[in-house]
Amino acid sequence: MISLVTALVALVHLVGATSVETPSRYSSNCTINKHPDVSDLAGVDYVHHVRAARLASGNRYRYVHRRGHDLQKPTVLFLHGFPSSSYDWRHQFRYFVDRGYGVLAPDLLGYGGSEKPTDVRAYTLKNQVDEVKELLDCAGIGELVSVGHDLGSPLLSRFATYYPNRSLKYAFLDIGYSAPPLGLTAAGIAALNNLTLATEGYEPSGYWSFFNRTGAGKILDEHQDSFWSVLYTDNEPLYWKTVYGPTGALESFIKANKRASTAGFLSAAQEETIHRRIFAADRGGYDPALNHYRALYRDLNIGDENGKPALFEIMPCINDIFTVIPKFAQNLTKPVLLLTAAQDPIGTPDRAERSTSPFAYSFEVQKIDSGHFLMLEKADQVNKALSDFFEDI
Repeated sequence: MISLVTALVALVHLVGATSVETPSRYSSNCTINKHPDVSDLAGVDYVHHVRAARLASGNRYRYVHRRGHDLQKPTVLFLHGFPSSSYDWRHQFRYFVDRGYGVLAPDLLGYGGSEKPTDVRAYTLKNQVDEVKELLDCAGIGELVSVGHDLGSPLLSRFATYYPNRSLKYAFLDIGYSAPPLGLTAAGIAALNNLTLATEGYEPSGYWSFFNRTGAGKILDEHQDSFWSVLYTDNEPLYWKTVYGPTGALESFIKANKRASTAGFLSAAQEETIHRRIFAADRGGYDPALNHYRALYRDLNIGDENGKPALFEIMPCINDIFTVIPKFAQNLTKPVLLLTAAQDPIGTPDRAERSTSPFAYSFEVQKIDSGHFLMLEKADQVNKALSDFFEDI
């Protein structure tokens, strides 16, 4: 006789394979402002396509949206990382629009022209993916292919977990898939630092403990030139191993107002000027964006990761049986492309591939000879790889 648990597991498998969408915690009621404040983006060529939506939660999301002219092609959703905004996808917008795709790239919570809550709990992945989904509904977006970079990759990971039928394909840039339960916590980061220090001779993620601290954003605001130079250095293997990654090193470096060399892919004065405007102190500075790290580091996602995943909101009784997201919900059920960055000593290609390949039934990987911001540094190569991956939909 089949057990109740077995029957319920089989039913959840069936539900996960259908077109039934996970319900959002908010309704799709929203208002769109077609003329939001874009003064920080002065000089960009897509400024007339910037909108802002007020969601049911009250949070405002500013976003770039161009509808595609080829009705056979989906919209590309771009999810940025830290310290970024939709501006990081500037080399992708025209490329994909010219090829018939729609594009939508939000300034995620805490960034750019979007809401900047002070409550760290607002930055949990479940809260954010619900709001991204609501934003897509608000903008009238249908079929999607989804792209995440840096901290946008864990967000894309949970978008796949909670809304597995919303995207046709997934592309992870530099940072791979984060299977549930999350390892990006204080304990997980400490273990990663200890292991990499022992095996490779350096800590890759010591900056997490600095970013977690109250007041870290003010320090970044006060030393923006120094911080910018480390982020966008033309010698990432050196500075990210010796300055960005090791515990305490980044704070010491920027407080001394030192500068890393920046004669590479972001040497244009306009790009630094726009970045400075986006993260200006009078617009909130860096501190709201650091809440993404704080929510992860402080394990604020545990209630969603180990509690009541949205896959089971349709049958609340299942939550009394499962205490963690079950193994089948860890798997990516749509094709996956991973673009790794050969010169990034923090998000290393091997680490990204190990975190992704076991969970993807259809998996492609390409190594790009680039640092962390590969969609900026090697835009042509990244665009072609993404386009090739999307073409056979």
